[in-house]
Amino acid sequence: MATLFKKPSIKMVALTGAFVLCVFVGIGLWVKNIATKDLLVQKIEESINSEVSIGGVEVSIFNFPAKVVISDVSLMPKGGKVPAEAPVKIGEISLSIGWLGLFQKHIDVKHIGIKEADIKITYYKDGTTSLEKLFQSPDEADGKVQESSQKKQGGFNIHEQGDFVASLGGLSISNSSLNLVLEEMGLQLECKDLHVELSSIQIDSNDLAASNEAKLKAKSLIRVYSEKREHYGDLYLDGLSSVSLFNVTTGEIEAEVDGVFSLSDESWLSTNMPFISRSWDQLSVLKKVGLNVGKAPERASFGRSKSISAHYHLGRIDITKPLSIWVEDWEVAVLGGGWLNTHTDQHDVRGELLASKKTSAVMAPTIFKGLELLPKELRASVADDVNKNLFRDERLLVKIKSTGDFSDPKIRPDGKIIDLSKATKGAAGELLKQKAGSLLEGLLK
Repeated sequence: MATLFKKPSIKMVALTGAFVLCVFVGIGLWVKNIATKDLLVQKIEESINSEVSIGGVEVSIFNFPAKVVISDVSLMPKGGKVPAEAPVKIGEISLSIGWLGLFQKHIDVKHIGIKEADIKITYYKDGTTSLEKLFQSPDEADGKVQESSQKKQGGFNIHEQGDFVASLGGLSISNSSLNLVLEEMGLQLECKDLHVELSSIQIDSNDLAASNEAKLKAKSLIRVYSEKREHYGDLYLDGLSSVSLFNVTTGEIEAEVDGVFSLSDESWLSTNMPFISRSWDQLSVLKKVGLNVGKAPERASFGRSKSISAHYHLGRIDITKPLSIWVEDWEVAVLGGGWLNTHTDQHDVRGELLASKKTSAVMAPTIFKGLELLPKELRASVADDVNKNLFRDERLLVKIKSTGDFSDPKIRPDGKIIDLSKATKGAAGELLKQKAGSLLEGLLK
C-alpha cells in the first residue's frame, strides 16, 4: 500500500482530494455559522421596507445538492400600526442549491419549494399594490432615492446580471392561499388550496429570447366576491400554461401567461353578477317577436368546453376561445377576441345568448305564428330575416356587446331584431296605400 503513494500522480490526487475535502468542510461550517436566523432577518430588512420574522433556519451544506430550509416567515409593514395578520406569511421555504456552479458564474438552483403560504394583495385604483411598499428599498421608502435613479432601483433586471446563467430545476407552491382585492373592479378573489408547479428553466442573460419560457401547472379553488362580500361564485381551476418571465427588450420581470384552464362540474357563477344579469336583461328584446323569457335563476354553470382559454399580460386578459356559461336552458357565450383589463376595469366583449334546441323548438312556433299576421306577399322575406338574425343551427339567438367598466357594464344588442308588431303595422299601412292608390287610379280613369 505504501508503494502506491510513491507514484507522484496518485499522491497528488490524494493530496488534492484531501485539500478539497478540507475546503468543503470548512465552507460548510462557515455557512452554518453565518446563515443564522438573526443575520438573515437583518440582511432582508436592510434590503426591503418590511419587518421580517423568521421561525428557524436549517442548512445542510453536506447534502448534494446543498439544502436550506427557512420556516415560519412573515413580512409586515415597517412602523405604524401592525396589521392583525401579516400580508405575507409562509410556512416553509426550501432551496436546493448546486453551489459549485457559482465558480463558473452559474447560479444552479435545483429546486425551490414553498409550503403553506398565505398572501394578501390589494390592487388600488391608482394602479399601485399593497405589497409595493413592503418590497421597496429602505432608501426609496424614506424618500432618499433621487427621482432619476428610482427607475434603476425598481426591481431585478436580468440585463444587469452580466454573464450569469441561472438554472432553476423547478418551483413548487403547495397548500397555499392568495387573496386578491381588485379595487377598480369591486371584486375580491380568494384562491384556496393553491398548488403551482413551474418547470425547469435556464435563463441566459445574453440569450434571453431563447431562454425565457417555462411551463406552469396551476390548480386552485377561486371564490369570487363583490366588494360588499356578495358571493359571486366558485371556480375550480386546473390547467397548464406557458409563461415568459422577463421582458426581452427591457430585462424587467414582466410575466406573460398563455394557458387553458379546465373548470370542474362544481364551478358556478351567480346571476347577480352585473355582466350576467345585464346580459340576461337583453333577452327582453324577444318581446318584439312575441316571447317573454322571464327572470333568471340564481346560479349559472359552465357548459360545452368547461374551460377558460386566455392570455394575460400587464393586467389585461384576452379571451382566446369562447367561454360558455349556462343559465338553465340559455347559454351566454363570451366570444373569443374579447378582453378585460383588471387594472382599469375596462372591457370590450362580444357575446351571444342562445337557447337550447329543446327550448328553441318550443319558442319557434310562437314567433312564426306572428308572421301569419303579415300579408302573404311579405311573409317569405320576413321569415328569411327572422331565420337569418334569430336562429343558428336550430337555436334561438340574440347577439350582444359589452363595453366600458366591467363592474358596471354597458350591454346592448349587437344585431337586427325584427319587431313583428311594427312590421305588421307597416305592412298593413303599405297595403292600405296600395289599395287606396288603385282605387283612386280607377276613379280617375
